[in-house]
Order: sequence, then C-alpha cells, then structure tokens
Amino acid sequence: MEKSFASLLRHSRLASYDRTIEQVYKIPKQCKNIGDWGLKRNLPTVIRTPHVIIKALDTAEHQTPWVSGESKVLFLKRWKENFPNSHKPAPRSEEVYYNIASMTPAEFKRFLRSIEKKAPAFREALAKKEAVPEQVFEYLKVNVTKNETPKGNGVVGPTYSEYTVEWDYPVEGRILNMLRSFDGHAVGIGGVVAHLPRRHTLGLRTAVDRSVRTFYVQEAEIDEEGKPRVVVTPKRKSAPLSVALLNGHESEESTDSNTTMTAEDMFNTQSHARRRPISRPQSEDNIKPNPEHKDLMSRISTLLENSHKKEKSE
Repeated sequence: MEKSFASLLRHSRLASYDRTIEQVYKIPKQCKNIGDWGLKRNLPTVIRTPHVIIKALDTAEHQTPWVSGESKVLFLKRWKENFPNSHKPAPRSEEVYYNIASMTPAEFKRFLRSIEKKAPAFREALAKKEAVPEQVFEYLKVNVTKNETPKGNGVVGPTYSEYTVEWDYPVEGRILNMLRSFDGHAVGIGGVVAHLPRRHTLGLRTAVDRSVRTFYVQEAEIDEEGKPRVVVTPKRKSAPLSVALLNGHESEESTDSNTTMTAEDMFNTQSHARRRPISRPQSEDNIKPNPEHKDLMSRISTLLENSHKKEKSE
C-alpha cells in the first residue's frame, strides 16, 4: 500500500505542479462531473472545458484560482494542422548566449549598453593574465553564427518515423497589413501572424483585398523566445515570380495609365508621345491579351530573381 501510494503521489498533479509553467491540465469526463481534478481541493462542477490552467494550488482565501486552457489547446491543434513539419525550439544551455547576428538594431544597441558594465572586469582579467583578448566573445557569451541543426556522423541503421510533409505546402490565410519595417506584409493563418516578404507581393492586391487566399509555407518554427515564426509566399518555389500576374491578381496600385497602354505606346520612346488619361480599357486592342505577355513576365521574373540573388551575395 505504501509503495502504491508513494507512486501515486510522485506522479500526481499535486506533486508535479509548477506555478512558473502555464501547464494545461486535462480531465476525463467522469472526474470532471464531480470536480475531481487531482488537486488539493475539488474545482466547481460547472466548468465546461476539460482543459484548465491552475494559477496556484492554494491562496490565503483557501481557493484554487484557475483559467481556461482551451485557447492554448486549440492553438496547438491549428499549429499542427497548418505547419506539420515546423521546427521545435532548440534546447537552451544553462548559460545564456546572445546571438548578435539575429539582433535587430534596437536590440543590438541595448546589448551594447548592457556589456559596457563588464568592460572593467574584463580589463582586470587581462591584467591578471586570466584571459586573453581573443576570449572577449566567450567572456561576453556572444554568438555570431546562426543556429544550425547538428548533423549526424558515421553510418547508422535504418530509422522509422512518421511521414513528414515537405515545405512549400499550401495553407489559407488573409493579408492583414504592411509591417512597420516595410519589409513585407503580415498574414493571418489560423490565429498565427505569418510574414509575407515584400519581394513576393508583386501583383497582389495588398491594399484593399482581405479575401482568403492560398499561401505556401517556406519556414515555420518556434524561436528561442517561444514565439512562432512563419514565412509564406503566394506561389511555390518552382513557379516563376510573375505567377500572381499570370493568374490575374493585379495590384490595386497598378490601375493607372499603364493599364490602358497599348503595345505601340509601351515601346514608343519619343518624348512628344501623348499620355493617355487614366480610364478603364475600352478598345479591343486593350481587352485582347498581349500574345507575348507570358514571355515578358518571364523576363521580368528572371531579372528580379537575379537582382535579389545579387543583393543576398553582397
């Protein structure tokens, strides 16, 4: 009896409770009907959700404060459905290292102000020959490289695992607004705010169109701070950059004189050429699609992609 009681107590929710972690507790329907959640005292039987977060085991008023954990459970379900192959956050070491390569300018300035206080101690260590100048990054616990997934070495036997979905799979979402950094747009996907890079918004009605559209996931992970980070594009990687234009997703801002321009006006380089007023296309020449439209869009796509690669290499 003692062994069984000790085992029950050791694995009980009462013994494993940690108030610093917002752990969601689930209860069977039979226990929920009588309010037995395995805690110090029973909870009200009027609780509708089977998932709760316990704020404290006991208070001065002899109460057990709790809140519903349904939102966290539903968020995990949506995350697993929309991003099945997302990366888990890397385990943290006991010592905190600062990755200055991934810091924003504001975070880097705050970091510089924080390490100014450590300068006298490091100079003292140098004077006592306890450290060398090359150990400054180690002393400040600074990491300047991006996190990489460790690769396995040697020959190993076959492994068996569940099927994982490859990247570039479709999800549905809405374009919300432009980011403050003007680096793209925010996209709402099942309660998660994803990032749509600016270079992929060519030909999209980002200003007024809030309809549900299909995006393709390129990255999905939980970062070191526990925040979701998702990057999406309006097309697959294999598709050309002008796929949005070819599919008829014209930009609202592009409804100007260029939309009423004929092929003759487009290639007319003389300065005295008269500009047409802004209006909807009326003539047959404007309604009929340009037979070389796809070739032109393909050339533009290649130029933009080469320009983007050149910027990355620089």
